[in-house]
Amino acid sequence: MVAIDHSNLGKQLNKVEAASRIAKNSIKAGLDDRGQATVEYAIVGLVLLAVIMGLVAIADRLEEGLFVEHAADSASHSAGPNTMGVIGDVLLY
Repeated sequence: MVAIDHSNLGKQLNKVEAASRIAKNSIKAGLDDRGQATVEYAIVGLVLLAVIMGLVAIADRLEEGLFVEHAADSASHSAGPNTMGVIGDVLLY
């Protein structure tokens, strides 16, 4: 027959009881983090959805040629005697 040493059993039981008390107290104090992953997932999902919608909006504008049209209109307004100075300012920025 195998002899079982029960001298450490009391210490281990005290550790388990202490851990149980800490867990119960944290739940009572509102420190329960069971829903944290769900909230994080929802926030990341909304941010990802916003980024995708922004990329789709930019792609639509590029397809319609609105950016090129705006650039051409802006370039025609800045052409003049100071054009080289403006280009130099842009390149040196």
